[in-house]
Amino acid sequence: MRVGIGALAWARPDLAAKLFGMPAPDGQSPYLWRLFGVRDVAVGLGTLGSSGEQRRTWATFGLVCDAADGAAAALGRMEGHLPSGTTRALVAVPAVAVGLGAWARSALTR
Repeated sequence: MRVGIGALAWARPDLAAKLFGMPAPDGQSPYLWRLFGVRDVAVGLGTLGSSGEQRRTWATFGLVCDAADGAAAALGRMEGHLPSGTTRALVAVPAVAVGLGAWARSALTR
């Protein structure tokens, strides 16, 4: 899922923005979507291409990124940069990713 969303954000920032409930990117925002996208592709491929303790490390890195993404959305709302509807999506998606990532990471320790 992480690789797919990242690839979409890099290749089609306009569709990624729509998926997250944001207006179509303009100005410099496609660049920022691509930064997010390549990070998610790299973390996803690193996780998939590793095993054992390395996979746990990649999974932990993904959890940290997802938690930071949700926190960034909450800060954006508090600072008045994001409307509440957009903020809900931008907090909910990484919250689900953190839950799934924590579950997957715990399965790696068994």
